[in-house]
Amino acid sequence: MKKLFLSLLFFLPLLAFSEAPKNIHEQAREIADLLRCPVCRGVPIAESPSDLAKDMMGMIYQQLEEGKTKDEILNYFVERYGDWILLQPKAEGSNLFLWIIPLLFLIGGAIFISFKTSQWSRNKPNQP
Repeated sequence: MKKLFLSLLFFLPLLAFSEAPKNIHEQAREIADLLRCPVCRGVPIAESPSDLAKDMMGMIYQQLEEGKTKDEILNYFVERYGDWILLQPKAEGSNLFLWIIPLLFLIGGAIFISFKTSQWSRNKPNQP
C-alpha cells in the first residue's frame, strides 16, 4: 500500500504537467498538416510553397487569434472547399466505405490464407 501511495505521489505531478498548452504557431501547424493544398494536390498547406497555401495559413492564424477551435477552423475550410480539402477525410457517409475496404481485404486475405493452409496440410502425403 505504501509503494502504491509513493508511486502515485511521484506520477501524479507528471500527469498534471505532461501536456503544456500549445502556442499559436504549434496549433496553426497542427491544423495546417490536416489540410490539403489545392494547388499542390496531396501536400499539406504547412509544407506547400504556393501563395494560396500561404493565404490559407494566414486565415488559420487569424481564426486562432479570434479564439476559434481546431474543429471550427477545419469546418470553415470544409465548407469552403468540400471534404476534399482534408488529408484524412472523416469516416462517415460515403467516406466510411473507403475506410472499410482495406479492412475487408485484410480479413478476406487472412481467411483465404488460413483456408489454403488447412487445405494444403490435409492434402499433404504422410511421410514414413
